[in-house]
Amino acid sequence: MNYYCTACKKKYGMSDLVWQCDCGGVLSIEGTELLKRRDVMQDDRSLWRYQKALPIKLDETATRFGEGFTPLVPVKMDNRTIHIKLDSIMPSGSFKDRGASILINFLAKLGVPEIVDDSSGNAAAAAATYCAAAGIRCNIFVPAHAAVGKQVQIAAHGAKINKITGTRDDVTVAAIEAGRKSFYASHNWHPLFVEGVKTLAFEIWEQLGWKAPDNVVLPAGGGSSVLGVYKGFSELVEAGEIESIPRIYAVQAANCSPIHCALQGLAPGVWSGTIAEGVALTNPVKLQQIVAALRDSEGSSVAVPEEEIMPALKRLARLGYYMEPTSAMTFAGISRLAGQGHLKENETTVVLVSGHGLKATDKIGAALGMLQG
Repeated sequence: MNYYCTACKKKYGMSDLVWQCDCGGVLSIEGTELLKRRDVMQDDRSLWRYQKALPIKLDETATRFGEGFTPLVPVKMDNRTIHIKLDSIMPSGSFKDRGASILINFLAKLGVPEIVDDSSGNAAAAAATYCAAAGIRCNIFVPAHAAVGKQVQIAAHGAKINKITGTRDDVTVAAIEAGRKSFYASHNWHPLFVEGVKTLAFEIWEQLGWKAPDNVVLPAGGGSSVLGVYKGFSELVEAGEIESIPRIYAVQAANCSPIHCALQGLAPGVWSGTIAEGVALTNPVKLQQIVAALRDSEGSSVAVPEEEIMPALKRLARLGYYMEPTSAMTFAGISRLAGQGHLKENETTVVLVSGHGLKATDKIGAALGMLQG
């Protein structure tokens, strides 16, 4: 295995502490083994059951929490059955544990003593979780307005929180500068993160009886969910386990939708705030790769108006699913995609619940008018 630059094709060794190419390009990984059905470790009920296709093996890990293999639950909605992937019950409460488990364990293997990451909350909470268990110092940069629940969770794990006033991109700039003194373990930049997220595709494949769904609907900000699912299903196609990649649909908030605009050929707007803070990135560093993945899968994208997010959250809560607004936005996107003819009633559609509602209870409560007085 090695890292390679998607721009200039320069290669780096897996022991090199790099997160970006010298030319400024995005790094990816080549040389990981392909997964066959016979390779799945049936006695391990976590994402590590797919270690054959992962860049780090179980006996090399510093910590694990049984992450992965989350439930895939069929639910009837709008005269169609959709399958809800409950990554909200991951150890830190979001799908970001998939990437963090691989990235942090790999850095621990290399002896990295301290990392820096920037996040709206979920990726930072995942990094803080694994760093605490692995004995790595964790320095986190978050927007000053990040959900209180996420900030408390990060601090509880002993990570240092740096609150940055300004845009989400301002947070990244501050983190990169701080990372010069340690290591910038960015979930948006480092290729090992996507290697963990690709296990989402492996689980869906296995839980659907070793078949790929017709559609996968995902919230998209930095794009790790889109790129991870795309990579996982692409590897299964290459391994001969499935015939084609499912159509991948990226859902964004209309108030911040650079991926949707790039894919649809729309002029970028003047972005404003969104309650779906997990996707509030105006300049995704892997924008070109995300758009290419969506097109190659023959999928699409949709931008959800702000006024549709909380009604979707309340509707799902009435069905027993308490999720953060970013995940609720995804379900609002399903209604729009179905209305546009993308999702057929007889097709198998999987939607990701990316984060638990408890992480954003302060924002949810305020939006519902429950925290007044």
